[in-house]
Order: sequence, then structure tokens, then C-alpha cells
Amino acid sequence: MFSFLAFLVTTPVTFILLPLLIGLIIKNRKWKRGLYATAILLALIFTNTPLLKKAEEQWYKEYDRPLPEGKTYKYGIVLGGYSFWDWERNRPEFSGIADRLTEGIRLYKCGRIEKLVLASDGSIIQSKDEKGLQGNPQGMMKYLNELGIPQEDIIMETFANNTRENVTFTKKLLGKEMDTASVVIITSAVHMKRSVSAFQAEGIYPDCYITDPWVDVKGQRISFMPSVGTLAQWPELLHEWVGYIVYKFLYS
Repeated sequence: MFSFLAFLVTTPVTFILLPLLIGLIIKNRKWKRGLYATAILLALIFTNTPLLKKAEEQWYKEYDRPLPEGKTYKYGIVLGGYSFWDWERNRPEFSGIADRLTEGIRLYKCGRIEKLVLASDGSIIQSKDEKGLQGNPQGMMKYLNELGIPQEDIIMETFANNTRENVTFTKKLLGKEMDTASVVIITSAVHMKRSVSAFQAEGIYPDCYITDPWVDVKGQRISFMPSVGTLAQWPELLHEWVGYIVYKFLYS
């Protein structure tokens, strides 16, 4: 039930359809016109790409900065969501946020982090009752070894199903050292604020490295024309807003 309510709250179509449905039910013509106008306005808002870009950039702007010059970290924690294991082809398949992992690998290769920590992901997750998602941590380990990262420098947390569990289970896996070791978390720009709040709730204050932010492509202008693709992107930001509020309410 909670998951369904969360889905409704983080789906912009809900906000567009609700006034339309109410407008169909009520008989007052003045209220009908107002509700229909509200639905049209909301549709224009949620399909406006520059508005979404501005909202997301404001959400992550405090974390949009380079790592301190010359600083190295004991742990680089890559938060999951970037891949699933393709059992048919025996390899990971990556999503549009794969740079969470690729940037983690790059930082390791550049000597900025000593240990690459994968805080759960579809490619490595292990459902304890074997009824949920099943990744292949051994296969992913082999994949990363083939990219030149030795096994002793890779730590996998394989049971978390959400960001809060990412933090709790990773802290349990790394032990007390995580309280004092230098840590950087690597995740999507929009996901960073909620992730930081989850870490801070556990008494961990990491540095942050964002991936897949909005990019201003030279020679390309963002259109103000309504976009269905933009409508499909809004749930990610709405999910982060709702999750952040819930974390603050439950864990602050």
C-alpha cells in the first residue's frame, strides 16, 4: 500500500489527471473551468524541459564541485542502480547512469581512492530468500578484475534494496573503520542530496562526487516545447524530494 501511494505521489500524471477527474464529477461550471485550466497548466509545467533542468540543478548545486585537489580516500562508495546481470550473455548490462561505476573506476585508476565499494546494484544483489532479484557478484568481480582492478581492492555489499539500506549494510560490512576513514560517495547528481542525508544519519560525513548532471551541449539549445520525455523524467526528481523528506522525518 505504501509503495502504491509513493508511486502516485511521485508520478506527475497523478497531478494532471486528478483535477481532470474532479472536473468531470462536479457540476459547477466555474469550478470545472478552473480545474481543467489547472490540469493544462500542470501538463505544461511537467513537460517543460528548461524548468525540469532548473529544478534539478538547484537540487544538486551544493554538491556540484570537484574533489579537493590532491585528496585521496580510503573508500570510494559507488551507489547502485547502474546495471543488471545478463545471465544469458554472462555479462553486466548498463543503464543510463553507468557513469556512477565508470567514474568510480576512473577515480580508482587515478589513485584518488584505495578501495572501490559497490553498495549493492542489480548486477550483484543477492536476495536472501532467493525469491527477489539475483545478481552475480562473482561474475561482476571477474568483470572488474578484467578491467584491471584487483580483487583485494573491491568490496561488494550485496543485500541492500534501497539507499538507506546501502548505508546501513555498507557500514556494517566495513566496520568501525568507516567512522574515521576518508570516504567519498559516488552517485547521480539528483540522488546525492538524499544519499548524503542517509550517510549523515549514520554519523558519516563523506565527500561527494556527482555523476550524470545536466550538460550544456555547445551548439544545442533546450527547447521550450512540451516534451513527453521530460514528463517521464520528473518522477526521478519527485522520488528524491519525497525520499529526502521521509529520511529527515524518520532519521533526523
